[in-house]
Amino acid sequence: MGTSLGKFVLGRLVSVAAVVVMVTAVTWLCIHLLRPEPFAFDERSLIVQLGDYLNRAFLHFDLGHSWERNQPAVADLLRHGLPADLWLLFGGLVFGVATGVTAGAFVGARPRSPVSRAIETVSMICLCAPVYVVGLSLLLLFGSGIAFTGIGFMPLKYVPFGDDPLRWLGSLITPWIVLGLPLAAVCERMMNSSIREVLHEEFVRTALAKGISRRRMMRRHAVPAAVAPVFTLAGVSVPVMVTNMVLVELTFSVPGVFQEVRLSMEQADFPVIQGTVIAAAFLVAIASLVVDVALAWLDPRIRAA
Repeated sequence: MGTSLGKFVLGRLVSVAAVVVMVTAVTWLCIHLLRPEPFAFDERSLIVQLGDYLNRAFLHFDLGHSWERNQPAVADLLRHGLPADLWLLFGGLVFGVATGVTAGAFVGARPRSPVSRAIETVSMICLCAPVYVVGLSLLLLFGSGIAFTGIGFMPLKYVPFGDDPLRWLGSLITPWIVLGLPLAAVCERMMNSSIREVLHEEFVRTALAKGISRRRMMRRHAVPAAVAPVFTLAGVSVPVMVTNMVLVELTFSVPGVFQEVRLSMEQADFPVIQGTVIAAAFLVAIASLVVDVALAWLDPRIRAA
């Protein structure tokens, strides 16, 4: 199992690198073909320029300098912003999948109970409501210093890990929840459908016939068998989460890479835009890798394939 999983992870890492390089190349070509005027000073052929950029970007991590704001290095902007983005994305992913699987398993096992109907209603609201509406509503209800309910405990701004680890964790809990709620709603619906199918399988009836309690049967047999489609759906939903991160960062003042998106587009700051695209591709590829590895660990058939 360890060898096959290691080969699977290695193959996925190669795929991640290939995807990030391909996205970078396509974005670079689109920018230079659609807006060639800012790059007219370089008389080399387009392919030579692209090869030079990829060499500098991935072998030397030299992404150029911003054309605005005192011309900071784009690589430095990514170094400062990516750690916060990684924590935000993976925290939202873990919260979304864990909450969705738990809620979906409960609803699938008790489909007509009042609690199940309440969970499905909340799930639909979380699926439909934009993340910035949910985030701002939570801050207005429970934000520290601004809550009109009088119960202000949610931090309004991000606290760096180096300043205070506990305050850093507290400042990320609410963004994790807001970012993960749409994913939790999607996972709940998928898990609900999947667990209902699994509960009619023969191995479930056999386990119950042997005297295993229903709770233990759900935990050890039904949920592991039903969760694979949920993980697959979570992997497909990662790009949407990265898109929502732009709004979550702005709402909760998280100093990630995407803080620069709006201003860079307004100023046509192409080096920063290119760097942001690379960061987004990296986040999507890494998060998808984590989901694929979890799915392969859960289902040996994935590794064999």
